[in-house]
Amino acid sequence: MADKKSINVSAIGTSAGASIAPPQSHSNFIDAGTTSLLNKAGEPAFKLSLNTSKIEFKCTDDRKPASVFVKMHNPTSETVSFKVRCTSAEIFRVQPPLGFVKPNETVSIVIWYQNQDKRDEMFKSHYFAFYHTRSDGRTARELWTNSKAEGVRRIPASFISAK
Repeated sequence: MADKKSINVSAIGTSAGASIAPPQSHSNFIDAGTTSLLNKAGEPAFKLSLNTSKIEFKCTDDRKPASVFVKMHNPTSETVSFKVRCTSAEIFRVQPPLGFVKPNETVSIVIWYQNQDKRDEMFKSHYFAFYHTRSDGRTARELWTNSKAEGVRRIPASFISAK
């Protein structure tokens, strides 16, 4: 499992109480590979590495939010900007939703499932889309306003009982 305390300092925002640690350098980072969710026609292949090919939320009966930590590694020689989107902003949160990854560095991203009384949402097919594009000096928010993704990977989400 990913280190729960590391959040990229060059990413946009942090959650209250989260520790901030510098990005880590991982020359031997192992990519989990493609998932069951293929890219749409014309979408570019994902050139970064992720440590998981599925996101599983362990849900409890007490309705406490469940979180998963994902590590993203940039094996390229350029700084890239990333963006993470989800199928439902009503039940999921991503922190940070966008930011930068320098060459040969790894960032940690935390994804929360609100775990509220929305049982019908658990039976829908949910996923998280990870996008990246070259950095050009603008802020991540400015960059993603009108940039096209240079790489895409969708990671399916599932819900399991913590019992």
